[in-house]
Amino acid sequence: MKQAIVILLCTILIICSSWQEKPKSKTIKIAVISDLNSSYGATVYHPDVYATLKELENIKPDIILCGGDMIAGQKASLTTEQTQAMWNSFDNNILKPIQRTKVPFGFTVGNHDASPSYQQDRELAKEFWLSKQKELGLNFIDQAHFPFYYSYQQDDLFFISWDAAGSKVNQEVFDWMEKQLQSKTAKKAKLRILLGHLPLYAIVASKNKPGEVLADNEKTNNFFEQNGIDLYISGHQHAYYPSFAKNLRLLNAGCIGEGPRPLLGDHQPAKRAYTIIEVPAKNAKKFSYQTFIPNTKNTIQLSDLPESVVGFNGISKKDLSSNKQ
Repeated sequence: MKQAIVILLCTILIICSSWQEKPKSKTIKIAVISDLNSSYGATVYHPDVYATLKELENIKPDIILCGGDMIAGQKASLTTEQTQAMWNSFDNNILKPIQRTKVPFGFTVGNHDASPSYQQDRELAKEFWLSKQKELGLNFIDQAHFPFYYSYQQDDLFFISWDAAGSKVNQEVFDWMEKQLQSKTAKKAKLRILLGHLPLYAIVASKNKPGEVLADNEKTNNFFEQNGIDLYISGHQHAYYPSFAKNLRLLNAGCIGEGPRPLLGDHQPAKRAYTIIEVPAKNAKKFSYQTFIPNTKNTIQLSDLPESVVGFNGISKKDLSSNKQ
């Protein structure tokens, strides 16, 4: 009798376990912040920068990416001591709080961090980041040219941060990128993401001119597509807008520091914003965005954005596939 009861209970347990839902595959969360800086030489940050960091603690992304302009350099009158003070402030107010969360941090240098025309800025940026390199939690693939361009991997996603702090990217960077993207590691990755400061297309009025976007953007776009880049994340414009060019998806990241800007032709007020990219582990190319306005409970809805933005060097068309399902 006892044996029959045991067999019956075991049968019930097996049946019940078969009814349970299979665990959902992991969704990889990538947080994107950009353009944190205030006015030239400032060592303080806008309150929304701190609010964003607090909100990211709750969201718990798998990696945080920064689209550049972490300090407020690019001014000839700024001394070495002033620039170092800005990097120290960034370290204490931004980087250390991120590191306490144990979330890996990838970044690209912006024009206010390491403009190609400001050698002192570049030297001080390099000095700062080399001292922090081992603390970033990144799985480096190639770090020979860190912090200006380097590759790394996270959750089977392949990342490149490249030196797009100015409109003209050196050919040696393109040559290096091509080797990286044609490597076995990159080709096996579920997604190939490029992070750079300047975008391909202008989307705001103050940046709607040469020098504020990547030069020869059609050639650059073709290079991206030929080498299998799935997503290009950029900053600099201080406006959130997801778009696409042929098969390449483009994320223009909003700023969380000073100076949010309205999109060209758009009458909506400018908003600070940060984005969470959600990447399904089993179908990575179907990634989607949630874009949050710091210090509020609001998000920027895809339906609130214009269908396209017309700049001097091309049209940015809204990426309808970016909507979170």
